[in-house]
Amino acid sequence: MACAALSTLADTLGTVWWEQKKLWVLLTMIGLSPLVFLAFGYVGSHFGLAKASSLTNTLVVIGPILVGILFRGELRQLSAVELLGMGLAVAGIALLTVFSPQNVS
Repeated sequence: MACAALSTLADTLGTVWWEQKKLWVLLTMIGLSPLVFLAFGYVGSHFGLAKASSLTNTLVVIGPILVGILFRGELRQLSAVELLGMGLAVAGIALLTVFSPQNVS
């Protein structure tokens, strides 16, 4: 979760920087970016690449979606098909989390 949260923050800061061009946002994003990759490496080493990638990358998609919908008011810009796809991604996270074995490498 922390890995996905770091990535969501980096994605959000990237969008804010392109909109506002504030130096502190750019510097924060540059400093945060290596932490995102290191966090993913940590998760991958503990859960295996396939599982870590599927969980983390799906959460990385869901995080910015929620930020866009909840904090930036972008719900009206999404079609029904796009919302369905986002719902399926959430269902995938639930399946990977709930039905995965406890002992992984």
